[in-house]
Amino acid sequence: MVTARLIKYVSALLISWVLLSVNVSASSQLTVNESFEREIINHYARLTVAPSSATYFDILNGNLAAQTTHASQLNERVWYSTELVHTGYSPIPMVLNIDRLNVDDLQIFLLDSSERIVKSYRYQAGKGDYSLRQPLPNIRLAFTLQPYQNARLLIAVKDEGLKYFPITLWEKDLLTQHDTNMLTMLGAVTGIMALIAFYFLFSYLYQRIPTRFWLTMSSFVLIALLFITAGGIAIWPSLTNASEHFYAVCFGMLLLCIAKVTHHLFGRIPFILRAINYLIPFVTILYCFTVNAYTTTISLLILTAGMGLYHVLLALVFTDKGSRAVSITYILAWLSFFAFYALVTQNLFSDLVYTVDVAIGMLFFLTLGFLCFGFAVITKEEVLNQRQLSNQAETISSLNHFYDLFRHSAEGHYTSTWDGKLISVNPAMCKVFGYDNEEEMISEAASTKVFYASVEDRQILLGEISQQGHVTGKEIRGKRRDGSEFWFSLSCQIRENDEGSFLYGSIIDITEKKQSDLSLQYLATHDSLTGVYNRRQFELVFKEKVLEADDTPICLLFLDLDRFKVVNDTCGHKAGDVLIKDIARLIENTLLPEAQLARLGGDEFGVIYSDIDTDTVYLNAVKILNAVQAYRFMWDNRIFNLGVSIGMVVCDDADVSSGQYLSMADAACYFAKEQGRNQVHRYNKNDESMQRYQRELDWVSSINNALEEGRFELFYQSLRPLSKTADGHYYEVLLRLREKDGKLVEPANFLPTAERFEMNVSVDKWVVTNTFKWLSENPEHLAELKRCSINLNCHSLADRDFTLFILNAFETFNIPYTKICFEVIESVAIIKMEDTLAFMRTFNRLGCSFALDDFGSGFSSYSYLKSLPVSQVKIDGMFIKDMLNDSVDTAMVASINDVAKAMGMQTVGEFVENEGTMAQLGKMGVDFAQGYGVAKPAPLREFQPL
Repeated sequence: MVTARLIKYVSALLISWVLLSVNVSASSQLTVNESFEREIINHYARLTVAPSSATYFDILNGNLAAQTTHASQLNERVWYSTELVHTGYSPIPMVLNIDRLNVDDLQIFLLDSSERIVKSYRYQAGKGDYSLRQPLPNIRLAFTLQPYQNARLLIAVKDEGLKYFPITLWEKDLLTQHDTNMLTMLGAVTGIMALIAFYFLFSYLYQRIPTRFWLTMSSFVLIALLFITAGGIAIWPSLTNASEHFYAVCFGMLLLCIAKVTHHLFGRIPFILRAINYLIPFVTILYCFTVNAYTTTISLLILTAGMGLYHVLLALVFTDKGSRAVSITYILAWLSFFAFYALVTQNLFSDLVYTVDVAIGMLFFLTLGFLCFGFAVITKEEVLNQRQLSNQAETISSLNHFYDLFRHSAEGHYTSTWDGKLISVNPAMCKVFGYDNEEEMISEAASTKVFYASVEDRQILLGEISQQGHVTGKEIRGKRRDGSEFWFSLSCQIRENDEGSFLYGSIIDITEKKQSDLSLQYLATHDSLTGVYNRRQFELVFKEKVLEADDTPICLLFLDLDRFKVVNDTCGHKAGDVLIKDIARLIENTLLPEAQLARLGGDEFGVIYSDIDTDTVYLNAVKILNAVQAYRFMWDNRIFNLGVSIGMVVCDDADVSSGQYLSMADAACYFAKEQGRNQVHRYNKNDESMQRYQRELDWVSSINNALEEGRFELFYQSLRPLSKTADGHYYEVLLRLREKDGKLVEPANFLPTAERFEMNVSVDKWVVTNTFKWLSENPEHLAELKRCSINLNCHSLADRDFTLFILNAFETFNIPYTKICFEVIESVAIIKMEDTLAFMRTFNRLGCSFALDDFGSGFSSYSYLKSLPVSQVKIDGMFIKDMLNDSVDTAMVASINDVAKAMGMQTVGEFVENEGTMAQLGKMGVDFAQGYGVAKPAPLREFQPL
């Protein structure tokens, strides 16, 4: 409602402005003579707006001129008043012509000089005036103007639509010629439009391209619009007053058809923008049926211009980069329509008359627009055809490529029916089964059944395919043309079409692979050097026998050659390999028939006995011992005699696992070596030395589990400066192991075992990594830190990878080198002197410091002290804990302190238990004190400064 009122208000202002401007500029007198042809009455008319009840007398008197500002009121008329003055010498036949048929009420009066009515005519749209000529019906009034005769034309217009439109006065003969020309033009326009429409229609019926259908519909709708514009509705006079509604329907349909064309040309337009193309014309049509004729006309003009601009914008935004000509031609079509639109608008709101020249111009722009539309569609189709041809070419190329692959593939490819009849094969398939060519294979092989060594294999294959639709990599034993058997891998799938079910498969000859798999399977279970079982297979077999054992016990021998390293180091690994092969053969020949031999390591062997009594096993072990003793190995004119240590275990306890039995056998062999080598030691769980060794093995397991499960914990013990006030944190990092029950274990319990079994490198790495990590996560603590001491073992110092590990840890956690001190035990430093020196020099250059721990426990301490680049000496606590009661200990501590000071080193007193000892050390000049008297060890994560 608000929109309708706004349009009505704007319309009123517009028509008032038009009327006033015409009144101001126009002269009401029109001069006529023999040279008169045509004039537009609007230019010579005085316009007056009067109530519907006003007569022509009121208009002539001019009493209503002040009402010209109320032109929009529906109950008022617009009066055109023009005086005709004949200045010629002969009568002039004239015709008043109005080509607007949808006027609600039109009255025409011809008055003489005495203001008497000479002629009059009244036309009312929708009232049924069948007197209008066809085609091109117009409202006309013919009269003759005599010489020197003056007359006045009064024309009254009452209409809901446009009240101002061109009214022309023609010389009669010239109008007749104009009618003839316009009829010709109408025929031309109709013919051209029909030709365009039927071209698109027939091309659509032939090619079935949707765009051509919508262009056909657009052409027919445009013909309908031409029919309405040319006055065709006058055939049914009662419908003339509804022409605006016909226009609304036709314009809406035209825009919907063009929208379909646009969407086809520019396929990237989103759905929401397409919906706008459909929604706006439909809503406008509905709106036009609810408002008056004038508002309908304005709405249609706005709709046409707005939707045209919208389509042009879509063409610009969503143009196809591969076919810019489509967008250019499409926009050119709309520009032509805009030119046509401008001419129509000028006729509606100005004084443009539909003459032949104007009609030719309108025909040109209209035809050009539709031709451009058609060209855009054709161009788009050509682009699509080119793409389709390109895709077809690519498809053909791909098919040729795949055909070449099929022909030249290294795999055998075939197609067969479900029953096994061969349809096609490639050369590789022929080669696999021993045929010369495809024709020969298809003709000779009646069915694929002949390719299987066992017919059952094909039945099983078909069963799997029927269930799954395909099989992949199925290994089948096949048969060649000459009858020889081989192995092939088959991948196959089923496809169905109108002709039935077909199998498409590929075949690879895997005979060599199958043989290689057997070899790999043998290598996976046997030692490559000796040919006996390897450790993995030995453990699997032993585990199965232990689980399956009933009343008869299983016996296990663990053999370790004595003096094998001498041969390996003296003569090289090649000689060692020959020796191991000879010994394996020797042991195998000495074993009982039921025994199973395996090589467990470099010079270690294992033997499993089942269903044999223990005494017989022991005697066989002694036999093996004697055979190895009697054996002499010769290499490069050298003779070596060997021995073997054998550990024996009787597996008669159901609660003991196979892994534990292997550990027992290893322990028994170890004690055979400990007791002098070259003997058989039978495991006895009550043996004290065996129990001690077993406890060490348990600690090995505990250490490994603690490393894997993260059950090590870092502690610290602070050092107190004795010669100065504390300026930061000084402490030594200690290690604890937390057992699964939560109990903490001191390092003295597990570190000796770690060192014995060379596990301490892993332990040292854990300590360094976790210490550095904690320091990096506590930057405030790190800033206050002066020295953090970390103990290192001899195996770590001798490990070259450990040095790289420490360097990487410093870089990873960004720890300053100067804050770390590595402690090395005096006895370790002496034993691994070269390795210790290399390690110390590397990190000394970077800024790390070193301390010699437990100094004084060795006899050559002073001589080695000069060789080691240490900056701190930790005096062994055995001298300090009793120094208050033992003058010798006091003298030893003073001596060590004096020597260290003389060499520029700091000293630390360990095992400081009380304040008295701490005071005594301070008097001697010892720099730091460490012990329970200073601080007890505590978790590092709970660090508290002194």
